[in-house]
Amino acid sequence: MIEDTKKKCAELSRQLWKDDEYRNKVIRGVSKPRREGFGDEQSERVLKWYEENPEQIMLRSEAMKKSWLEGKIEPNINSINESKDERSLLSDVQTLFPERNVRKSTLKIAGRWFYPDIRIDKSIIIEFFGDYWHGNPLKYKSNDLLINGMTARQIWNKDKERIDFLKANGFMVFTIWQSDYKSDKNKIIKEVIDWVKSLDT
Repeated sequence: MIEDTKKKCAELSRQLWKDDEYRNKVIRGVSKPRREGFGDEQSERVLKWYEENPEQIMLRSEAMKKSWLEGKIEPNINSINESKDERSLLSDVQTLFPERNVRKSTLKIAGRWFYPDIRIDKSIIIEFFGDYWHGNPLKYKSNDLLINGMTARQIWNKDKERIDFLKANGFMVFTIWQSDYKSDKNKIIKEVIDWVKSLDT
């Protein structure tokens, strides 16, 4: 009964998503701009807090410097840049390859900083693309406006440039879409295993 209902809901969503008016309404709802002045108010609150807690500036600065120098930043479970699914994938990959160095860590290449979703050893990268944040082409049209007012096409171009740059500098990159992982996790895990093993041969 529950599975039948899920299938019906999924099919209904697929049909609704084909309607431009419905899609645009959903996109606008997800990407509502913050009210005018919000950024300034937030900056004032942060500045006031640091003025009242000057020792925190030094502590935060030293901690950040240490993280960057070591080539890592400890991920925060509440970070807006890391979803529950992404954390789950990282845990899966760490379990799959216990003998490998699987982690999150920063990279600096030719003066540019990168923060791959998952790094394995020195040169293997797995990128976890959130459907909204990276404009899954199965869900968004090229001219749909998404995060920060960028069109899906602009996001695709930006992602492609980033991945091409990493590959040109000796990194192997495997991309996973959020919806693919959620719909068939076992299939994605098998693809990761096969891909990593193919790099070892």
